[in-house]
Amino acid sequence: MSLLIMPRTRTSLRRTAVPLAEELHFDARAVRRAVAALERDASRAPSQGLLVRSDLPGLKVADVRRALAGLPSPGDYRVVIKPLRYRTRPHLAGLCEFDVGRIIVRVPEPFRPFSELVYVNARRKPGAGMKFAWLSEKVRFRTRRDVLRFVYLHEWLHWYLREMQGRRAGAETACDRFALR
Repeated sequence: MSLLIMPRTRTSLRRTAVPLAEELHFDARAVRRAVAALERDASRAPSQGLLVRSDLPGLKVADVRRALAGLPSPGDYRVVIKPLRYRTRPHLAGLCEFDVGRIIVRVPEPFRPFSELVYVNARRKPGAGMKFAWLSEKVRFRTRRDVLRFVYLHEWLHWYLREMQGRRAGAETACDRFALR
């Protein structure tokens, strides 16, 4: 008889299966309650998408919501309305703060109707260098609502370009064009 006698049964090179941990037990009533709550929340009417704060005396949050009704929402950004104090004549001002997550719309205070040149396009002039002929429209702002909607739409497009498209947010003429239409 040989010293190299192999056992009759073949040894497996595979590992033995590790028994899996027992599956967690879920309380059926708790699951049903959670599903019912999710369905209830989903069936509710969608809430107003704008988070608005008004620091302007005489302009309530409800008035701002009414003025901005039907316009696109800036996700989870807060919209803040602030007074714009001016020396000689009213003008337009707004700011989109990406690091804080808010859009600031400044409304001239005291408000009186005014006109503003809005640059909507630029055409390159022939010749050496980067020279442009700016195309503009004169826009009349008669009410606070007009100012709110224009500046909000302008700043919303800055938000959209940066947060949704991942592009630079400095397209001023494109934002003005969007706000005019």
